[in-house]
Amino acid sequence: MRAGWLGLGLVTVVVTAAACSTQELGPGPGAAPATSGDDGPAPVLQRPPASSPAPDGQPGGPYPLVLAHGMGGFAKIGPIDYFAGVAGTLQRGGLDAHFSVVDPLNDSDVRGAQLLAFVERVVRDTGKRKVHLIGHSQGGFDARWVAHARPDLVASVTTIGTPHRGTAVADVVLGVLPGNAQEVMAAIADLYGAAMGYQSDLRAQLGHLSSAGAAGFNARITDGPGVAYYSIAGRTRLAAGGTACKPDQPGAPAFIARWSTTLDPTDPVMYAPSVVMDQQGVPHDGVVGVPSARWGRFLGCLPADHADEICQILNDPAGAGNGFDCHRFYGELATWLQSQEH
Repeated sequence: MRAGWLGLGLVTVVVTAAACSTQELGPGPGAAPATSGDDGPAPVLQRPPASSPAPDGQPGGPYPLVLAHGMGGFAKIGPIDYFAGVAGTLQRGGLDAHFSVVDPLNDSDVRGAQLLAFVERVVRDTGKRKVHLIGHSQGGFDARWVAHARPDLVASVTTIGTPHRGTAVADVVLGVLPGNAQEVMAAIADLYGAAMGYQSDLRAQLGHLSSAGAAGFNARITDGPGVAYYSIAGRTRLAAGGTACKPDQPGAPAFIARWSTTLDPTDPVMYAPSVVMDQQGVPHDGVVGVPSARWGRFLGCLPADHADEICQILNDPAGAGNGFDCHRFYGELATWLQSQEH
């Protein structure tokens, strides 16, 4: 079952560099009308010109949702979903959700272009003018790339556990910071398994997710005009979060506020990267620090580690004493995003 754990977060690639398997990514869970890249892997595209026209005369909201996976991610492998069980939750709520598949091991210039091709398909197939993008981990960078390239196609970007300012875990792996990289690699190997084959670029991906790489991305990929940006962080290690988790506007949305007193014990498989993150002195989800996860309007923190943020591992509970309901969170987030449409 470990192949199904692939891509729960950003540091997957460390152990897959020497052990990449070639295995086609299956279509997402996608209850109709959900879609998940059933035309096969999207081609690596050049960034389209900003003047590319959006579809004309098509209906307004509520806009469909497009969920973007993180590093090493997938839509579905056998019974295992990257966003574990979320498709069913959104379908039961009558929400039009689509689960994208991009190169699991590459930087967000490549992955963003692939996600844009997927978004263009969703717009074409649904007849809607825009989509709401929800990106976990590196998927948040990919979503920002799309909104920068084609803001006319994006109503909002919501990032969950995205290292907008890089992560110390990538820095350790690249040797920028001191740390036991071998221990980190071993933990990632135990968590994620082997990657699936695209023409990936491990070094580019790690560099992109480092502190320096994220800074370079932020300088180039500016926010798209007219696009709403929201961000959510995770907190684990039984941390309450304190002022670091304070939302930008008074009163966090209910889907976050209801968990404000809930604490998350770190899953054992997240222990090694959590030790690296502990040294940064800020609340974190085991991979991404709360300050790094903030972008646009910060909505607050969930009592969740990097895997809990996507209802992993395999729909298991978030941890002893942690009643966080991941599926409820995604259902309420999706409904809230559509309620914010103008």
